[in-house]
Amino acid sequence: MQSTNIRQIKTALVDQAFFRSAQVSCAIGIVVAVRRRKGQLLAMIRGWGGRWYPVESVRIEHAGRTLLS
Repeated sequence: MQSTNIRQIKTALVDQAFFRSAQVSCAIGIVVAVRRRKGQLLAMIRGWGGRWYPVESVRIEHAGRTLLS
């Protein structure tokens, strides 16, 4: 799912970091942080030197959750 909603992206980033149940990425690579500056969506990309890069949207993929019975 493509998203530009900061709250939705940050929730997915927490899932990616702590639960490994989501993957947040963009055209450049895997996203590790996101912010909005002057109306523009900026993403920090894993392995790209800790800089903020402008992106149009972020892709969020959730892994299938299995329930324990």
